Amino acid sequence: MKRSIEEIIVLYDKSNQGKTNTLRALVEVLAGSLPNEKGDIRVVIPNYRVKKQRKLVNIFVTTCGDTPFIIEDNIRFFNGKNPDTLNVPMFIFENGGWSHIDSQEQLATYDASICISACRSNGVGVDAMQYFMHAHLSYTFVSMWVRLSHLRNVLNVTKTKKKEPDWGKVARELKKMIDEKFARKFIL
Repeated sequence: MKRSIEEIIVLYDKSNQGKTNTLRALVEVLAGSLPNEKGDIRVVIPNYRVKKQRKLVNIFVTTCGDTPFIIEDNIRFFNGKNPDTLNVPMFIFENGGWSHIDSQEQLATYDASICISACRSNGVGVDAMQYFMHAHLSYTFVSMWVRLSHLRNVLNVTKTKKKEPDWGKVARELKKMIDEKFARKFIL
């Protein structure tokens, strides 16, 4: 069964631009902490309150998105199904802390409202994301594509070999974009 996902946000750019770091920082901004796990993660943040609204939404975030296989697994995750081609740990933020999602039944209890994923802009990444979104998800969703390098340029956040950028600053701006977009969308 296809879920009624309301929004998919795709953070895209070429490799080594900071998509994973930005999405990890976004998870920390949204939930107040990160799972104790290095590298790529898939997380569910249930009952997130959209800025200045009474509506609560469930946010699903995946930090991986390099190949069509990973992208398809991300879509499976958004649909409440266990991804099967990549061993990326899944977590849920409940009662002020993180716990592992251990089963498809546990994952399926949360209906995704907002889904956020990384995607490479070169190669087949964007085409695969668009294909899998339309093949596996309801047509009622809206997508928002955000090019990371453009967002970093607007915020004057640079990446050099000697200095990592302030990923938190980029994540806070991304959260602000999400809140402003959904505050208008979810007016009750």
